[in-house]
Amino acid sequence: MERKRSASKSVAPLPAITLPLAGVLLLLSLWCAGAWGQEKYSLREGQWKQETSLDPATPEGQLQLGRKALAQGQAKKAQKIAERWIKANPDHPLMVEARLLKGDARAARKNYYKALFDYEYVIREFPASEQFNLAIEREFQIAELFAAGVKRKLWGMPILPAGGEAEEIFILIQERAPGSPIGERASLTLADYYFKKGEMVSASDSYNLFLTNYPRSEHRERAMLRLIQANLARFHGPQFDPTGLIEAAQHVRRYAQEYPVAAEKLGTTAILQRIDESLAAKGMHTAQWYEKRKENVSASYLYRRILKEHPTSPAAAKSLARLEQINQWPAPTTQSSPTTQPSDESADAQTPLETPAPAAVPSAEESANPPATQPAEEPTSPTQEPAPPESK
Repeated sequence: MERKRSASKSVAPLPAITLPLAGVLLLLSLWCAGAWGQEKYSLREGQWKQETSLDPATPEGQLQLGRKALAQGQAKKAQKIAERWIKANPDHPLMVEARLLKGDARAARKNYYKALFDYEYVIREFPASEQFNLAIEREFQIAELFAAGVKRKLWGMPILPAGGEAEEIFILIQERAPGSPIGERASLTLADYYFKKGEMVSASDSYNLFLTNYPRSEHRERAMLRLIQANLARFHGPQFDPTGLIEAAQHVRRYAQEYPVAAEKLGTTAILQRIDESLAAKGMHTAQWYEKRKENVSASYLYRRILKEHPTSPAAAKSLARLEQINQWPAPTTQSSPTTQPSDESADAQTPLETPAPAAVPSAEESANPPATQPAEEPTSPTQEPAPPESK
């Protein structure tokens, strides 16, 4: 019994000694790992994420401190670290990463316009680097903010509109990354920006450029519809330029060819009919302008063109009535040159076009100063006659 008690007394203290020693070793190993290591943050998928450790005394480690600060939401601290690093290491191979970090820190502080300077440095000085595409993506995001109404800071406050900067960035992205997905997004976003602002001429040009540069885009149908709407909106009435209507009709026909089912739902036939009537009304307005100035030859030419190109429009019936009123109907089949004198035999067969009847009895003053006679030859196109002034 005494031997057993002595044995138990000698064995019992062992657990009390080994357990604290194991804990000390564990804590020592953890402390060593923390002393020799530091977190590393790298840019992956547009976010700063933790990786392996670096020595904070090296330029790489100092740059990692800035990345860590930015990842933890300390943008001001990250910007200061990046600025000190750039000043201390002007020729370091990691300059492109330092510049990108500085731009990201400025953007995180909502100094978007100043951040563009750092992104532009990366794009211009390091076009072959991996950060080139990241910098373009960052600029596109800032341009989207500016286009949505975010303003530039002045004296620390968002005061200055930045829509012009957004346009410039979208255009530069298309030039720097043609045919790429980011270039496609910039092209379409710029066209949508013009459309929302009501700048329909610029919008139609931008949608045209998008359809030309990206003919197989998944957004092609939407861009074609917007292009039609922009061109229709460019026409403000018969007294204005009809170029938008003419281009809209062409795009409506092309849309009907590429998307027949959607075109039927849209009612492209009715749209083309309305365009035809509007163009006829424009021609009627121009013809009446000539008629008011007693230029009946030019007026009759435009009336006849309305009958030929827009026979089903309401303006066609009015044109026929006006031709009969000014004695310019029916149209002559042959015409003699202005210098050729008609013979006595053909005097009776001379058409009304060659000898238009006066609209009213001239007064005594008008008889003393007769107006110049109109040329007998019908103009081949409206451009040969002085066009009426159009509002723009």
